[in-house]
Amino acid sequence: MLINSSSPLFLKYIIAERILKGSLVLALGIGGLSLVPLDLSSLVQKAGMTLHIDLDSPWLDYLIHASGRVNPVALKLVSFLIVCYGILNYFVAWGLHRRFRWAEYMTIIEISALIPFEVYAIDQKFSLFRLAAFCVNILIVWYLLKNRSLFHSMSKDAEPILPPSV
Repeated sequence: MLINSSSPLFLKYIIAERILKGSLVLALGIGGLSLVPLDLSSLVQKAGMTLHIDLDSPWLDYLIHASGRVNPVALKLVSFLIVCYGILNYFVAWGLHRRFRWAEYMTIIEISALIPFEVYAIDQKFSLFRLAAFCVNILIVWYLLKNRSLFHSMSKDAEPILPPSV
């Protein structure tokens, strides 16, 4: 079974999810940093012409004007924070792999803090994807709380807790 307290298979899924999330967030942050020296409104306009989008479209017009109001300093700061969050996800994945209790706590706190926002999003606009993401996050928190014996503290006396051999 995927979620068995004697098997860390679901923990490997959580680690893989953290690595994937870290990679996507890191790519987003680096992409944002690469946009800092560019004129975003002309970039959006060129992208619209390249994709053969009607330049008189209200959607594209709004996007061009909104991208022109982006402050380069704010874009740099937000992109830097996004890069830091991506690196933090890698760090937490490493901590979960090493079975450190702080990584378990960080994962539980982060996911639990976002659950009310997920409920609100599902309430505002229901989709199966949102419901599935909500259920997976509930499952992750439940698994980590139920299987706390898989983790150890970072003290020198603590030995890593290995799963029972099959």
